[in-house]
Amino acid sequence: MNFSKLFIKSVLVVVISVVVFGSQSAKAEFPEKPIQMMVGFGAGGGTDVYARNLAGLIHDHMTMPMLVVNKPGAAGMIAAKTMNDAEADGHMVLTAGGGNFIIKAVTDGDKAKVSPLKTFQPLGGLGQLVTSVVVHRDSPFKSAKDLVEYGKKNPGKLRWSHSGRGSFHTMGGMLFLKQNGVKAQDVPFKGGAKARQAVVSKQVDFAFIGIQQTAGFEDHLRAIGVTSGSRDPLYMDVPTFGEQGLVQMSVAQPIIVWARNDIPEEATIKLTKAIEEIATSETFMGTLRKAGLIGSYFTPEEAVKRMSELDDILTPVVREVFNK
Repeated sequence: MNFSKLFIKSVLVVVISVVVFGSQSAKAEFPEKPIQMMVGFGAGGGTDVYARNLAGLIHDHMTMPMLVVNKPGAAGMIAAKTMNDAEADGHMVLTAGGGNFIIKAVTDGDKAKVSPLKTFQPLGGLGQLVTSVVVHRDSPFKSAKDLVEYGKKNPGKLRWSHSGRGSFHTMGGMLFLKQNGVKAQDVPFKGGAKARQAVVSKQVDFAFIGIQQTAGFEDHLRAIGVTSGSRDPLYMDVPTFGEQGLVQMSVAQPIIVWARNDIPEEATIKLTKAIEEIATSETFMGTLRKAGLIGSYFTPEEAVKRMSELDDILTPVVREVFNK
C-alpha cells in the first residue's frame, strides 16, 4: 500500500471515529428532549400549581423545557403508572403528594402497580398541602363544630365534594367525618378545582380540599378548619379542629418530585440540582405565595424521612377507614 492510500485510510478512520464517538457523546448529554412533568390531578389544584411553577422556571437550569401533562384519575396513580411504563431515561418526572402514594399502597395492597421508594426515587420536595373543610360564604355553618353538630342530627343529609376517592384531601375528609360521628354523602371530582366549584355553585354543602383553593374565591368560600396540627402560615385565621373542641388531626401532604429509580445517574444529578436551585429561589416561593401556597424545599433524603413518618401516622388510619 502506497503512502497516499495509507494516509487516506487513516483519515477515514479518524473521521469515522469522530462521527461515531462524537454522536455517542452528544447522545449521552441530558436532557436530549423536553421533559414531561406528570401531574395526577386536574389543572388548578395544589399539586398542579407546584408543578407548573417549577416547570416555568426550569429553562434557566436545563437546556430543554419542561412540559406539564395532567392525567387525573385514581388519586394520582394514573399519572404515576404512566411514568412507570415510560422509558427510564429521565425525560419524564412526576409531581405527587407522598400521602397519596401511601394511601394507594394500603388500599390496593398487593395489587398496587407502583410503590414509592421501591419503583420511584424522590428528587426533592417543593412544599406541603394543608387540607381544609370549606363551605360557601352564605353557609349557615360558621365553624367546623357547627357542621359536626348539624351532621350528627341529620345523618346522610349533607353532601360534600372532594378531588377523588382515595386522594389525600378525601382521606382527611373521611377521617374527619368518622372521628366526629358524621354521615354525609360524598361527591367525587377529578381535581380540587372542580370540587371547589361544586361548593361555589352550591351543589354540595362543603368540601375537603387544599386550603390554597380558597385564594381568589374569598367572596364565595370560607374555610372553617384544617386537618394539620397547626394553622397554615398563610391562613392564620383558620383554626385547627382541635382548637374548636373537635378531634385534633395532624396530617399534611408533602409535595415531592419523583422519577423512576432506574434512570441514568446523570439525569438524577441534573434534575435534583435543578429542583433544589429552583425550589429555594425567591422567585419560586414568591409565585407560590400569590397562589396561596408556601414553598419549602427539602432534600431527597428528607423526603424519604417524611414518607416514613407519614406512613407510620397514615397507614393505621387508612386501614381503619377502608377496612383493610
